[in-house]
Amino acid sequence: MQNHITPHLRGYRDGLRQPCKTISILTRSVSSHAELKKIDEWLEKSLEMEMCPEPGYVHETDDVEAGKARSLVWRILLIGRYFQKTVRIPVFDTGFVVEVKRYNNDSSQWQAKAIVPWVDGMPEKGVDHAYSSAANLMTLLQDGGNSLESPVAIYNFIQKKVLPPLRSMTVAGVSTIPILEAAYQCHIPFRHIGSGIYQLGWGSKGRLIDRSSVDSDSIIGAKLTTSKVLTARLLRVAGLPSPVHVLVNSREQAVSAAETLGWPLVVKPADKERGEGVTVSITDKATLSAAYKNAASFSRQILVEREVPGVCYRLLIANGKMLYAIRRGPKSIEGDGKRTISELVHSANLNNNGKPPWLQEKSYPMDKQAQEAMSLAGFNPDSVPDKGVWVPLRKIESTAWGGHIEDVSEKVHPENRQVAEKAVRLFGLDNAGIDIISTDIAQPWYENGAIINEVNYAPYFGGNDIARSLIPAFLEKLMRGEGRIPIEVVVGSDAAMEEARSRQQKFIKKNVDCYLTNHKLTLTPSGEELTFPFRSLFNRVAALLTNKSVEALVMIVQTDEFLKTGVPVDNFDRLIHIDNEIVHWEDSDKKVSSTVQEELLLQLQCFEHKDDKLKGLKTV
Repeated sequence: MQNHITPHLRGYRDGLRQPCKTISILTRSVSSHAELKKIDEWLEKSLEMEMCPEPGYVHETDDVEAGKARSLVWRILLIGRYFQKTVRIPVFDTGFVVEVKRYNNDSSQWQAKAIVPWVDGMPEKGVDHAYSSAANLMTLLQDGGNSLESPVAIYNFIQKKVLPPLRSMTVAGVSTIPILEAAYQCHIPFRHIGSGIYQLGWGSKGRLIDRSSVDSDSIIGAKLTTSKVLTARLLRVAGLPSPVHVLVNSREQAVSAAETLGWPLVVKPADKERGEGVTVSITDKATLSAAYKNAASFSRQILVEREVPGVCYRLLIANGKMLYAIRRGPKSIEGDGKRTISELVHSANLNNNGKPPWLQEKSYPMDKQAQEAMSLAGFNPDSVPDKGVWVPLRKIESTAWGGHIEDVSEKVHPENRQVAEKAVRLFGLDNAGIDIISTDIAQPWYENGAIINEVNYAPYFGGNDIARSLIPAFLEKLMRGEGRIPIEVVVGSDAAMEEARSRQQKFIKKNVDCYLTNHKLTLTPSGEELTFPFRSLFNRVAALLTNKSVEALVMIVQTDEFLKTGVPVDNFDRLIHIDNEIVHWEDSDKKVSSTVQEELLLQLQCFEHKDDKLKGLKTV
């Protein structure tokens, strides 16, 4: 059997909470700390970048220039993280600077070694591109001058040279980043499995997520939600309020459906999302014909639907229960009691256009559709809306134009909450976005004729402050805490194996299914050997952490493998040092030096539980 690390998995090093790698950064000297402060202010204001304080270092230097160079490299690490998060690569650790030294004795250039996060499945060239681009940006900022006041050239550099290569390597969906960032903040470990699917937690407490969907969501239910026809049919059969519509494939059939259903109508593709091709409030055949043509440009399956009065409310059902509810209004502009709608729109667009392209929102329209929408609400472009009044610029909310949301969680009538939760159970889902069309979500659906308009599998979760504030509560219930199982580490030779077996038995006596493994032998709670195709402690631990039967784990470190692979977990509960009989990973007949043993123990200590009652090396 070969000693190898699974190619897509990386180890943890030096206490970082994400898998990582070592990189080299070449940069030039910085003239002063004042220059760095000016750059910090620009990064915060122009890029809306979080500037974390520079950490202290174990080995401080008296070399002032080296200190300034290290401060500059720290900012490069922050920018590299920012670039990756911008394209939805879940990098939350900053990393740290290991050392800086003059490059080829050139006082104007410095070479740094740093340890940075590395997401599983991310190509090495992607990591290197992020941080080399960050170093290039720092050079541009040092040479900034007037470009800091008019940063179009810098924005173009980032938009055209930095972000596109990273986007091609993105390993997360739109909802994934806010969920993983909350998991990181809640100390829930996660790893990328592939294709944007992540494992949160370990062993028996592990869960899989894909955007906002979870491993317990029904595949059949998810498939049903992709069809508005099938969704409405199942809702109707189950006795839940649903749309009344007719599936058509020609203008003539659309007119016939209108005669059957009556006006007003909605026309929309039967198999599209995000408001694509939807036309509402249709009251005549000419508008119906134009609406059919619009919908047909998106799909061959067209629905003519009886319009239900009201607005769309999204009830986010998570872990089977309503987590929050929002009123989804159309793209709108907020009044200030002073300016006309035209002036408000112009100002909003001017402010938006001054941001970097990747931070810009949907523009505020003042076209014919906008004027029609505001006219229906009693406004015109020259109206001066009162402060806090929102003026619609579109008739409906859509992905194309965005929308305006309002938290209505406290207003949802219990009957509406219950019907939404029933719909989720009907489709076999744990998480879903239930869209209810209602004139007032505070009234029960059967009193005002409200309907469940859509059941959304893997809904966008985390795109607003309301959702983000509730993700920790969602994760708490999903993961049963931090999603961790007890893990203990025993270091040494044959005596270490005996101690590990003893530790395993203590778990088993408490009815905890504890597994035990070293680099070549893995034992189940019943003492049976579990066969793996590799001779590697890292790989065996990684495999066991995906096993739902594993409720606790004792791993025996008998080689220096972790110095080469990194540690397979970001935290464990106990470190027991038995002896120094550690051998080389690739040559078990050769003992490692005392220096290597010390380095190995120090590396392990970085990941021992931070609880004071467990902290510190245990020696038996």
